[in-house]
Amino acid sequence: MSLPDDTPFVVFGSDWGRYPSTTQHIFRHIAIRYPVVWVNGIGHRVPGLNLTDFRRAWEKLLRWGPRGALPPPSVHPSLGGAIPAAIIEPRVFPWHQFGPVHARNTRWLVRAITRRLAALGLSRRPVLVTGSPASVGVVGRLGEAASVYFVMDDYLNFPTYTATMLGPLERRLLERVDLVVATAESLTRSKFPRSGRAYHLPQGVNYAHFAEPRSEPPDLAAIPRPRIGFAGSLSTQCDVVLLTRLASTFADASLVLVGPVGLDKATIEQLRRPNIHILGVRSYDVLPGYVQHFDVGIIPYLLSAWTVAVDPLKLLEYLAAGLPVVTTSIPEATKYAGTVAVAADADAFVAAVRNALGVDREASRARGQALAREHTWQRRAETLLELIRGVVSEREAAEKSR
Repeated sequence: MSLPDDTPFVVFGSDWGRYPSTTQHIFRHIAIRYPVVWVNGIGHRVPGLNLTDFRRAWEKLLRWGPRGALPPPSVHPSLGGAIPAAIIEPRVFPWHQFGPVHARNTRWLVRAITRRLAALGLSRRPVLVTGSPASVGVVGRLGEAASVYFVMDDYLNFPTYTATMLGPLERRLLERVDLVVATAESLTRSKFPRSGRAYHLPQGVNYAHFAEPRSEPPDLAAIPRPRIGFAGSLSTQCDVVLLTRLASTFADASLVLVGPVGLDKATIEQLRRPNIHILGVRSYDVLPGYVQHFDVGIIPYLLSAWTVAVDPLKLLEYLAAGLPVVTTSIPEATKYAGTVAVAADADAFVAAVRNALGVDREASRARGQALAREHTWQRRAETLLELIRGVVSEREAAEKSR
């Protein structure tokens, strides 16, 4: 069965354009063929009384438009694909654990989405895709043709999320949705829905963006080679002891860390070494220029209740950029063990980095890029559409038989 071209997709995701998330990558491809109404983030944690949360709340308030509608988003050439037909900035309160608040939020969301679909002239039953347990009240209220819970993390073990709020909401969501799609195989078991439909859809990659040769950024060019590089969030999931050991073991190499820094000052001080270079955030546009000029790409994650269900975006990005890759033994990395080095412990990690620094770079590049080309976001989008078509077909058959 095929979905008619005017079938709308209503998607609860992260704030569009704030950073390139998994669902944004996928729906840039789906939006080429189908109208997408995107709902910006509705909150996975209870805000605290701190400057960071105040700034975030203020940013969202500034984006509130008439009935939550935002101006059309700009095209991001680095990401490819298309953009949503509309973006809704939700006027909701983040205390979803309280019944009256959740009911009020649900009423606002249903009204805003219904109005936006009508304004776009979209009368066909929508497909609802949500990555947020807090959206559970909307499921079944849009007359949707199918509902999907797209799980990218174990939110109940995510370091900065409020598990006590999300747990009950997620359990209700799993009772209602037609399909669970998860980026980690373990999540298809821990988030198994009442419908019995759960599918593992691993992360993909914007292959051309990371494979197309880039010039070396000036700040990176000033750092001596060889470079052991990490492009990702430098936060509590990273093994700082392992990073300092790499810096000590490979004293003639440079350890380059690119990405947001979420560690406390005392932990950062442990990384203050002459050959450790913390560069901070670089935009998605220029990130390939940094990654391509590493000599090895690493994923130094600690094993935890959260990381056992993490499929890191950076792994395929490293491969597309032509790097040899060394990772700790997080479960989702093992599916690529024939191409990347999966280290069981710190000693094995150090040995694998040493080996990666001495490999035939061209042969390694060819193997890695051949693998990355098989896992593009376009392919992931096609798989998701096929799964949704199957659910819609089953639901329509069941409705006709009643």
